[in-house]
Amino acid sequence: MDAIDDLGDAIDVTRNRLTPVRKGTWLKLALVVFFVGSFGIGGMGFPGNFGASTDDPTFEGEQPTGSTDLPVDDVLFWVLAILAVVLVLWLTLEFVAAVMEFVFLESLRSSDVRLRRYFSANLGKGLWLFLFRLGLQILVGALAVVPAVAIILSMESGLDGVSATFLLLYILYALALGLIYTIVMRFTTDFVTPIMLLEDRGVLASWGRFRATLRANWADYGVYLLLVWVLQLIVGIAAGLVLGLGGLILAIPFAIVAILLFIALDAIGLVLAILVALVGLVLFAVFALLFYVPITAYFRYYALLLLGDADDDLDLIPDRREAVRNGGLGSAGRDDAGGGTESGGFESDDGSGWGDSDGRDGSDGRDDSSGWDDSGDWDDEPDDRGGSDSRDWRDDRDGSNDRDEDDDGWR
Repeated sequence: MDAIDDLGDAIDVTRNRLTPVRKGTWLKLALVVFFVGSFGIGGMGFPGNFGASTDDPTFEGEQPTGSTDLPVDDVLFWVLAILAVVLVLWLTLEFVAAVMEFVFLESLRSSDVRLRRYFSANLGKGLWLFLFRLGLQILVGALAVVPAVAIILSMESGLDGVSATFLLLYILYALALGLIYTIVMRFTTDFVTPIMLLEDRGVLASWGRFRATLRANWADYGVYLLLVWVLQLIVGIAAGLVLGLGGLILAIPFAIVAILLFIALDAIGLVLAILVALVGLVLFAVFALLFYVPITAYFRYYALLLLGDADDDLDLIPDRREAVRNGGLGSAGRDDAGGGTESGGFESDDGSGWGDSDGRDGSDGRDDSSGWDDSGDWDDEPDDRGGSDSRDWRDDRDGSNDRDEDDDGWR
């Protein structure tokens, strides 16, 4: 079954993409993971009652003796203003997260990470994904709130037996609704967005394209869901333990420095101690994001491998798939231009196979460190037959070879 076989292949593909470790690549991917991991599947809603109950005596008639009048209008204004700012920030982050989904996919299938280029190229797709997610969240929120209001009204009417039954049914209904929402959001992120990127479709058209392969391979996708949920639970527990221990180790020196500054410098020391603590928090956040880079990449590669196995036309990473499955090239990896493998000696800034951060070095895509000179011929390293410069195979400009044509027939 592909859903099981792809578990191991995803490890190989992830290792090939992220090794050798390049700090620039990892830091860029950490930034992307911050968005796709933190805001990409968030729920919508701002629970809570920000108004006062009409049964509260403090808001009826005169204020109690000795109390000061509360500027209710001013308080309401600032509450609404804060809510508006929070809403705008949340929508902005959701939009950026939607675009970053495509930035992440571009970075996984290619051999470089170009944040600005990938972001600007996928603004339209990100907008459609953002609107789809937002619409789905509003729909699910409405479907969850309306029955809840009906149950509350029935309770206030004194229908205890009926309301208790409704409450039990609502719990089952809410669980089913949450499950459907989770599956739709996961399939959208894991399978529909690659189709949007690969075939340049909208989100609804991509869902229509995905439904065909979903119906034909429903067992694989069902097993995929179960395996992903189990793996995420296990990985989440392990990651929590590792990050907790790492955070404790990282916090010790910063805490010591902050305490010493506070003791030695009083008020100024307090300010410096706060700054030291903030630096420690930032470093821990960076550490956590770097820790989650291979985890997030693994789960996304797992989904891409399954999608390509279910439908060859929807394979976003054919070269990387071939590298780990064909001819034992487990350490190889190609970029999206199909230029070559890592095992062939092409080295990139992110360890994926090409010379510079652009994915190519100079004009021909090969650097001297890989065993090729700028002209594309063999360099002057000695080969395993004992020769050095005199054993080169490059032709001279005058048409003659370094080997004697009459002696060995090389031409």
